[in-house]
Formats: sequence, structure tokens, C-alpha cells
Amino acid sequence: MVLDKIIPDFNLTLTNMVLNGLELDPNYYGCPEEIHKRPPSVPRPYWGMWFLGSGIVMLMLYIPCFFAIVTSPLLKSPAYKTMLVLAIYDISSIFIHSISTGILGFFGVPFCDYPRLIATLGGVALGSWMGCCIASMTLAVIRICDLSMQMNIKKCFAGNKIYFFLFSFFVYGVGAGILTKPVIFTPTHMSWFFDPMVGKNPEFYVNLPHTYNNIIMAICTIVFYGFLSYLAFRTADPNAQRSSSRKILLQSFFFCIFHTIASVLYAYMQFIAAPPFLILVSQIAWQISSGSVCIVYLTLNKTIRTSVMKMVCPKSYLYGRRISIMLSMNSNST
Repeated sequence: MVLDKIIPDFNLTLTNMVLNGLELDPNYYGCPEEIHKRPPSVPRPYWGMWFLGSGIVMLMLYIPCFFAIVTSPLLKSPAYKTMLVLAIYDISSIFIHSISTGILGFFGVPFCDYPRLIATLGGVALGSWMGCCIASMTLAVIRICDLSMQMNIKKCFAGNKIYFFLFSFFVYGVGAGILTKPVIFTPTHMSWFFDPMVGKNPEFYVNLPHTYNNIIMAICTIVFYGFLSYLAFRTADPNAQRSSSRKILLQSFFFCIFHTIASVLYAYMQFIAAPPFLILVSQIAWQISSGSVCIVYLTLNKTIRTSVMKMVCPKSYLYGRRISIMLSMNSNST
């Protein structure tokens, strides 16, 4: 009974496609010979331009943040190592949920036109999303340990132990992408579904690992980032409590709200037909869940913001630093 479940699931994976000479299993992904029975080509130029344009903006903001993390002396810390892995998964997610979605949606490209390409992009999308989930949850735990020094769990991330977690992020994300069913782009709804809409039984395409991941993600995100906000208010220095607590709360909100919305809606849409507006909401929530991370870094993380400023406009940054130093010296002399 177990093998009966495992073998059909494996037949729908990218690994099986590679082992099968880069051909998808026709029993599950074979397109009907009659053109009218295939998924329709529905160009969505306005939404396509939105996803493509916003994706380019996200990449332009995130890539400098990525290099700021790589070159930061804080990369020795478990938090920044985890942020580096999260950035890799986030950037790969942006290439799918924004760039690829925008291009495919603009031209209305259905699954049957480029089945191998779309399935491959779907595997990358799924692996990136699930990698983002586990990295984001672990980052929350590390931040909690930083604020609550007495927690024994902090020892789990000390020294070289953090590399075990980083390796597990890689295994979890890549494994999800190549060993579970990929999501498939549907231009009609400008979103990604597990069902390729080729007339087969929709139950074939239910991805239970993705469902379990999303349910756990939604619960843990609320619990971890809620507790992180509580610790920030409880442990903050009274003299700087208002500003530091506000920053922690805002970071927690942005990390939490969009991950939770995307997790819940995509798990919901696997089993229940959703109206078009809810499908778009879930797609945009997925987009913002990774795209908003760079906004958080640039607005609320002074170390990353300063490093990005040095990279993007070094002359103006140095000039601004000189002016601020001169003003502070003048104020001190008076």
C-alpha cells in the first residue's frame, strides 16, 4: 500500500523526468491531442507587466542586500548565515513568482506549449518556497535566542553546529523541488497550481508535503514571530524601547503576515476551488513574502542599509558622513 502511493508520486517528479530522458510521464502530464481540450492560451498583458516589473524592482533591491550580507563581518553569526541562505531562496523565488510569471502571463503561455520548461520552473518554485519557509522559521528561533539569552536551545546554533541547519535547508528545499510534484503555471489565473489542467483526475496532483509544510509554516510563523515581538518589548532598554520595539514589531509583521497568507491560501487551493480574486491575492502574497524581505533589510536593518549605501553611491555616502561628523563636532563645540 505504501509503495502504491510512493511510486505514482515519484512518476510526477522532476527526478523522474530526468531519468526518463527529459520527458514527463504522459499518464499524468500528457496533453490531449484535441486542441480544444488543452489548457487555453489567455494573455494577461497588464498583470504580466505588473509581475515582471515588480520582480525586476525586487531583484534590484535584493541583490545589493545579498552582497551586503555576504561581505558583512556579521556573517560569522548564525543569524546572518541563515539570512544568506534565505536570500538565495528568496532571489530564486522572485525569478519564478515575478519574472517567469510575468513573461508567461504576458504572452498567455499554457502548460502544453512548453511542458518541460514550465514543470522545471515549477520545481524550482516549490523548492525555493519550502526552503524559504524552513530558513525563515529558523531565523525566527535564532532571533528569539538572541533576545532571550537564557534559552538552552541557543547552543544548537553555536559554532559549526549552524552548518548542519544550513545543510538541512539545502536538502529540504532541493528535495522538495525534485522529489515532489511541481507546480504548473496557468495563464488563465496568473498563478501556479499542481494540476496541469490536462483533463486528468485532480487528485493525482495533490502534494501532501507542500500542504504539511504550509500548515506548519503558518502556525510556526505566527507563534515564533509573535513571541519575538513579545520578547522585544519585554527586554528592550527603556531609553530606546520605543524605536527598537517598533523595528522588531515591523520586521515580525512583514515576515509573518505575507508568509502566513500565502501558506494558508495555497494549501486551501489544493483542495477547494478558489475564486479568481483569491487566487491573485495568494499569488501576490507569495510575491511579497520574499520581495518584502529586502525592504525590511533596507529600512530596518542599519548594518545592511549602510553597506548597500556604500556599494550603490559610495561618494555621496562618504560626503554625507563628512557632513554629519562636521555637524556633530560643531554641536559639541558649542
